[in-house]
Amino acid sequence: MSEITKKEEQMQLVNPIDLLAQAINKGLGVEELSRLMDLQERWQANQARKLFFEAFTEFQANCPQLRKTKGGYDDRYKYTPLSEITRQISEPLKKAGLSFRWEIQDTEKELKVTFLVSHIDGHTEKTSMSSAPDPSGSKNAIQARGSTITYLQRYTLIGGLGISTADVDNDGGSHAPEKSIDELHKDFIEVYNQIIQLDATKSGLHPDNWKKEPSAKGYIRAIGEARKILFDLQKQKA
Repeated sequence: MSEITKKEEQMQLVNPIDLLAQAINKGLGVEELSRLMDLQERWQANQARKLFFEAFTEFQANCPQLRKTKGGYDDRYKYTPLSEITRQISEPLKKAGLSFRWEIQDTEKELKVTFLVSHIDGHTEKTSMSSAPDPSGSKNAIQARGSTITYLQRYTLIGGLGISTADVDNDGGSHAPEKSIDELHKDFIEVYNQIIQLDATKSGLHPDNWKKEPSAKGYIRAIGEARKILFDLQKQKA
């Protein structure tokens, strides 16, 4: 059975449009017709949602192992930049009938980026992140916003599509944490203290300022990101 035929069968299981036509032929009142129209809209939205998650499952099954091409602190800590992620996922997204875009809200104090992934039948899921513009490295106002927007675009895309392999490696190998949270906290603080010595404005990196409760995965990600920041600061100070 082709994918098109399968989809048509799904959409024809119980079609409220037919019920609506029958109701009109039977001369039902406005209230009854209104209820049937609401039922039709809910049914169509539910069908679109089911088809979206079928397509999303197909995409994740066919998503390639993303190549990490950009390094941070040293060669062990690599990640996949946004341009490379979008290039590598474009074909499996297209085959699954999915597309994506971002919406950006910019206030004087905060940038909010929302990642939207949509299916050809209409259903859309959203993932949002917010951050203040990052002026580090002597960036001007436009550069600070551009850098932060790219960062938020990358992480909302990773989160929205569940692409964990695009993120920073903790040791270039397994993603499973082998250390306790206390040990990971200690590792992070060692890097954090070096960062603060070079740039005191980075105090927001401290776990006390995290929006979520620290977890092993959170520390692993934060250590990779902190090492990249430290690497960049050391290059600037050299």
